[in-house]
Amino acid sequence: MSPVFMSLLLLAGLAIFSRTMYRKIQLLLVLGPADRTNHILERFKNMVVLAIGQKRLVGRKKEWASGVMHALIFWGFCVLLIRSLTLYGEGFVHGYQLPFFGDQSILGYLYVAVKDIMEGIVLLMVVYAIFRRVVLKPKRLHNTWEAYFVLGMIGVLMISDLLYDGARYILITVHNNPDHLHFFNNPQFGSEFIWTPVTVGAATLISGMSTDALGYLLAGMFWLHIITQLTFLNFLPLGKHFHVITSLPNVFLKSLGYPHDKPRLLDLEDEAAWEDESLGINHIHQLNWKQGLDLYTCTECGRCKEVCPTYTTDKPLNLHEFNDKLKFELIENTENLIKRAGLAGTIDPDGDAGEMEKIKSEMTALNSDKALVGDVIAEDTLWACTTCRACEEVCPVTIEHVPRIIAMRQGQTLMAEAYPKELNPALKGLERNGNPWGIGYDKRADWADGLNVKTMAEDPDVDYLLWVGCAGSFDDRTKKVSVSLVKILQKAGISFAILGTEEKCTGDFARRVGNEMLYQMMAQENIEILNNYKVRKIIAACPHCLNTLKHEYPQLGGNYEVIHHTVFIDQLVKQGKITLNKSLEGSLTYHDPCYLGRYNAVYDEPRSILQSISNNGLKELDRHGRESFCCGAGGGRMWMEETIGKRINLERAEEIAGKQVQNVAVGCPFCLTMIEDGMKELEKEEEIRTLDIAELVAANMV
Repeated sequence: MSPVFMSLLLLAGLAIFSRTMYRKIQLLLVLGPADRTNHILERFKNMVVLAIGQKRLVGRKKEWASGVMHALIFWGFCVLLIRSLTLYGEGFVHGYQLPFFGDQSILGYLYVAVKDIMEGIVLLMVVYAIFRRVVLKPKRLHNTWEAYFVLGMIGVLMISDLLYDGARYILITVHNNPDHLHFFNNPQFGSEFIWTPVTVGAATLISGMSTDALGYLLAGMFWLHIITQLTFLNFLPLGKHFHVITSLPNVFLKSLGYPHDKPRLLDLEDEAAWEDESLGINHIHQLNWKQGLDLYTCTECGRCKEVCPTYTTDKPLNLHEFNDKLKFELIENTENLIKRAGLAGTIDPDGDAGEMEKIKSEMTALNSDKALVGDVIAEDTLWACTTCRACEEVCPVTIEHVPRIIAMRQGQTLMAEAYPKELNPALKGLERNGNPWGIGYDKRADWADGLNVKTMAEDPDVDYLLWVGCAGSFDDRTKKVSVSLVKILQKAGISFAILGTEEKCTGDFARRVGNEMLYQMMAQENIEILNNYKVRKIIAACPHCLNTLKHEYPQLGGNYEVIHHTVFIDQLVKQGKITLNKSLEGSLTYHDPCYLGRYNAVYDEPRSILQSISNNGLKELDRHGRESFCCGAGGGRMWMEETIGKRINLERAEEIAGKQVQNVAVGCPFCLTMIEDGMKELEKEEEIRTLDIAELVAANMV
């Protein structure tokens, strides 16, 4: 077409894009470290399945149509990459074709056919996307000008390419190819246009144009396509559509082996960390580069807030806005963050003390004028989170929200001492008696009186330690679950013992509210006791205890095989060590605990047990499995009042009541308390029984 003009366009477009991307990457590089380079093959698999395969969009039944729409647009762009390279080559060399995609190869013809059909499909999807925004207006979507601008550019790219090919088709087939335009015409595979039905259809729209007009149209559509594409490329990094560039690497770099980054084990004896306020996240520069990439990648699709138990009950936590506010704070401080990192690189522990203090003062002066919690993120917003991970489970680009929230809570609790004061009684209970109820630790084993349960002190030579947990030891309602579990284990002949008065809270609650100091103290005391008894296998009835013992204690040297009681009971049933009968009266549903399901992927075993005891089968809730709705007690919220909006447990109780069941099964003491309280508030506690799976099994054993 015009090598000079193409060169100028490419140089200008790629130069601007490179400068923008350089700045974006430079900002990430000055943030904190994050190790995401292990298990490369698994990471590629995740990228193929989640990012390229669009699993979380297409695989979500609730939004299958919009998921398919987005996926087809994405796949269409992937297909059109080859076409784009061909067009750039055409700008320099007449009839340019990529190797293996020319008219001598069946691959070239197959690509032409697929490209043609995908352009038509993408154009239809753009129309549907606009219709959806203008007419259907899903609540979670944000109708910004940017969305329409991007959809418009995608539409222009499809239309310009179809009209370019359509003009070629008419000039070649009707006007005898006066300009000797290149087209596929292999004797074996036939003419290119036999393979391009959408292009032929588009050509009918311009079939009445003259030869000269078609020539101008062809050239105009060619350059319009190129200019739009380069404009699109440079627009992407400037807004939410940056995810088009960052989503694949963000998914590739997602956490492996655990749903998200575990809370960082803080060095509480590091005096420098206390001085520079680097315990937790207190300033925007304390994000690590992966957290920064998460902020870049947020698509603002609203799926997170749609499933968030706090947002849907009118709390101030809107994760899309949460991400946006942090991203804007990050970008606004780009210059200072880069300068700060440069100064940090000049600090020499063995250098002149006065000079080092001067550098540190200069670094402090470069901190943002805004308080991260207070000015950027409101306190009520930070403390509303239940850490349920519903947001992370539906995020199509695998953004990890919860670790940032916990780290910011650490900063508030440790550095600013600005945590909600209503947590004080529970925190003091942990400090003084090893449980958030504050009940004397000497009463921890009273629930087991008369059950002939041994303690590890009496007999450490057992196969399993039964970790009872604070609720199972002190809460009157949950004690019944502990008793039922003991009866099951004894019926099956399992060799087990409890710690009794030696057991303390795992510290899960303290860690979730940012009190890392108290968490580490409790965890170290428990680990010392467990290791002294050479404990290797632990049964836990509380998913929060399970999660902490299994995934977080290894950070402090506590490595154990931890199994939830529902999984263990399911094994006992399948091994024939206990036999169940289908004697449960009334219909039954199951509430998936967040820390059992989304954190530890236990979904099937509880359902297998319940199917074995219910005559009427299991009636699933609308929100179940990976998209189960939180009870409202996680993330320390068990010990905080809900003073804003609707109570989360009431929302869940109403959903359960709406299923018209007589029984709801749970596998978590927090869920048991919250759902039972919700039923009481609805005055349905007599109609709908809330029971732990252990209670149901104990009552239905042969």
